[in-house]
Amino acid sequence: MSTTINPMRNGGICLKYGCVAMILAISSFPSALAKEKVTLNDFYRPFDLSDINQNNMQTWPYYRYTSMHWDDYGIFGTVHIMGADNPSNLEVVKEPFNISLEIHKGWPFVESLNATQTKGFLIMKDNKIIGEFYDNGLDHNQTQLLQSASKTYAGVIISKLIDKGKIDPNLSIGDYLSDFSGSKIGKAKVQEVLDMTSGLLPATDYHVPGGEAYLFEVEQGLKPGKPTGHRNAIKNAKVQNESGKVYTYNDKNTDLLAILAEEVSGHPFNKLLSDLFNDFGANSSGSIALTVDGTASPSYGISTTLRDYALFHQWIAQGKAPKSFYDSVKNLDKDLLAKSESGKALATALGTPVAYGSQAWYLPEYNVIYTAGSYGQYGFSDLNSGLSVVFMQDWEDNAVPKKLVETVERAKFIINNLGKQKGS
Repeated sequence: MSTTINPMRNGGICLKYGCVAMILAISSFPSALAKEKVTLNDFYRPFDLSDINQNNMQTWPYYRYTSMHWDDYGIFGTVHIMGADNPSNLEVVKEPFNISLEIHKGWPFVESLNATQTKGFLIMKDNKIIGEFYDNGLDHNQTQLLQSASKTYAGVIISKLIDKGKIDPNLSIGDYLSDFSGSKIGKAKVQEVLDMTSGLLPATDYHVPGGEAYLFEVEQGLKPGKPTGHRNAIKNAKVQNESGKVYTYNDKNTDLLAILAEEVSGHPFNKLLSDLFNDFGANSSGSIALTVDGTASPSYGISTTLRDYALFHQWIAQGKAPKSFYDSVKNLDKDLLAKSESGKALATALGTPVAYGSQAWYLPEYNVIYTAGSYGQYGFSDLNSGLSVVFMQDWEDNAVPKKLVETVERAKFIINNLGKQKGS
């Protein structure tokens, strides 16, 4: 029996007054243009669940559903992440903000959200929900696939192990993983893998058969194909630069961190994630995608609720993440993103420097740490105020420049209208 999914506009809007001191930023990985042109009609087109297959599950209109049900669509399955033993007690603030205010002339704020296929938007401070918006089937109990925004969770877990003295970030991967000792990636320092400076090829060719990113997505369970082994693919990864010399974005770095964390801690990665969910008081459980080897894939695979995504960013904003995490992310001396072409382009687009360290992005001018994931998953931690802002969206491609710019404009609107309110 098939189930038909119709376009949804539940428009659960609950924006509230409060202080906002943050900025949204465009991810520096370039758009991996899809092979076929899509239109907005494709996004809202009704479909049967029986229409979804492994080749189209990340395309419109199907992705608006599969992104919320990745436990059913990850090719190699998922594994559970436990919610917190003592969940954070959340309070929804009263006195709703007028969402009909124009972000541009004749362009209401809510229309900006709709134009970027925003299904979830939340502002949080001190466990108070200052603003909350749901659409396109999402609600506060539903999880969404974070894509590459998952990477920062892995960076934080490794940082926890560094703070506990179980990992020395200046030792090589081969020092901890004996089967990697003779490989090129095994020569890279742990910190270099954290910072995407391990020397691997840049991996942004998600839609190019035979490409670096495309082939690794087969190992991760994102695309159908003939896998050769997840660990084996990382171990045999090609390098184009000496480690520690050039910033290049590649999912293999992050998945290698999960393998490292399991080896050093003696626990499966989903257990380490459950411990992290406990740290920030997650209200709900989540999941992480598995690879062909049965190992976790934090380079893309965490599914969580909007509120728990905001709690994670609030926890970072409040200074509760590991000390080594902040030291790394804010250490501009070692940052190589700014020296790369993608980093320079990103800085030009935003009009402000952007740094990268330990699987997280950093805006030094604003003292904001942020996460970024394909199809519009963005979270921001304002280290000055302790406030977090998160977005869950369903864009038609890994990165869509126009929608990224609109997200930035939307953030400026929030800052101008809420940032100077009483109590900010």
